[in-house]
Amino acid sequence: MLEKITSNILFMPAEEKTDRPVLGAVSGAEKSFIIDSGNSPAHARQFIKKLSASRVPPPRLMGITHWHWDHTFGMSAWDIPIIAHTDTRKSLEALMEYSWDDGSLDKRVKQGLEIEFCAEMIKKEFAWDRGQIKVEVPEIIFPDRLTIDLGGITCLIEKVGGDHDSGSTVFYIPEDRVLFLGDCLGPDLYAPQYYYSIGKFLGLLEKIRGYGAQIYVGSHGDPESSEGLEKEMEEWEEIARIVEKRGKDWEGILGQIKESFDREPTPDDREMAELFLNGLEIKERE
Repeated sequence: MLEKITSNILFMPAEEKTDRPVLGAVSGAEKSFIIDSGNSPAHARQFIKKLSASRVPPPRLMGITHWHWDHTFGMSAWDIPIIAHTDTRKSLEALMEYSWDDGSLDKRVKQGLEIEFCAEMIKKEFAWDRGQIKVEVPEIIFPDRLTIDLGGITCLIEKVGGDHDSGSTVFYIPEDRVLFLGDCLGPDLYAPQYYYSIGKFLGLLEKIRGYGAQIYVGSHGDPESSEGLEKEMEEWEEIARIVEKRGKDWEGILGQIKESFDREPTPDDREMAELFLNGLEIKERE
């Protein structure tokens, strides 16, 4: 069965085994809106079957959070119009030129065009038939934002960007105060070193707070309350400010984190600080 966020919103949880992300369905009186396609036709068909059993209004539209394979390789299984940001369409058009056999994937990893983790997950998800991979592009594109009326329920679609992908898009359902984040809070994974840009990250946090959501849905975790995410965002913001102030002084950074949080830095604290430091180094080289 699917899990319920509100009476209007269902989701299928993420699966770590082959990096399947959360898939969402927002239902109004007239139709349902799907958030992300799945990481394969098999993933998509599983969601379609569960939606049918849940007896929600039929899916009529889909929105894509960003171009990465785990959110888009299920598109060919859906027979509905698909909406995405302009940057997402451009990235998917580039993927259409790729081959997906092991040799091609491994070559792109060595070239820095593909992430090793993603290549391994693609091999697992499409273990028996790599020919199922059919990259498609969205029929409907938008530059900034648009609103979909589902019949008594609306869905605001807005590009927020961020380091993870320039076309990262969120989906806000104001009647239920639920915000689907996709992976917008993730770092840039396609650089030689994973990183966050401090200014870009802090701007993204400000945008997310501006929606006033009560429930947040990331693509690779469980739905989270506004109180829970706000606590995390406050800590991330503080670490970003500390790195911005201390620069490359690693011991100084750790000392300031300990003082600010009144505890020893955790592995997560250290990882965030390292990501912000990587961003500073990349900015210096530009």
